[in-house]
Amino acid sequence: MTLYLIRHGETDWNLEHKIQGDSDIPLNQTGILQAEQVKETLKDIPFDLCYTSPLKRASKTAEIIIEGKCPIISIPELTERDFGKIEGNPITSEQSKKYWNYELNSYDEEVEPVRHLLHRTREFLIKLLKEHKEQTILIVTHGSTLRALHYNLIGYQTNEDFMKFQVKNCQIFQYKI
Repeated sequence: MTLYLIRHGETDWNLEHKIQGDSDIPLNQTGILQAEQVKETLKDIPFDLCYTSPLKRASKTAEIIIEGKCPIISIPELTERDFGKIEGNPITSEQSKKYWNYELNSYDEEVEPVRHLLHRTREFLIKLLKEHKEQTILIVTHGSTLRALHYNLIGYQTNEDFMKFQVKNCQIFQYKI
């Protein structure tokens, strides 16, 4: 199986450095242009299927990239991490330390624990491997979810800095499994 993982295009909240989480924020004009650029980059890849988060910013990115060339399946497992009560707030370094620490793994302020994020993305990957062994799959999702997919594919030590794997808007990652 060949997987292409892509983070959605830019949103206004990305520009404002706000925590988006599972708030349904749409792409801005730059995000649409970024998705168009990815479409051009991947135009010769024969995708069998595309999975996407149901949130607008990811699903619209997927629609632009795929442009009707294969089915797009929207699934909740690819939704961005739920940041609870801190969604919509500016990102701070204190929050980054607190909410990205696997060992703390608290549910403070209703933020989805890192363990839960890793578990739900691992379950999705297991299902994907069973159903699509020899296929080429595009996955369009969010920064946190993409990180969790990445760590499930390459391995993750619970004392690692989850945020060391940086993910830019519309960045393409390819994995052969």
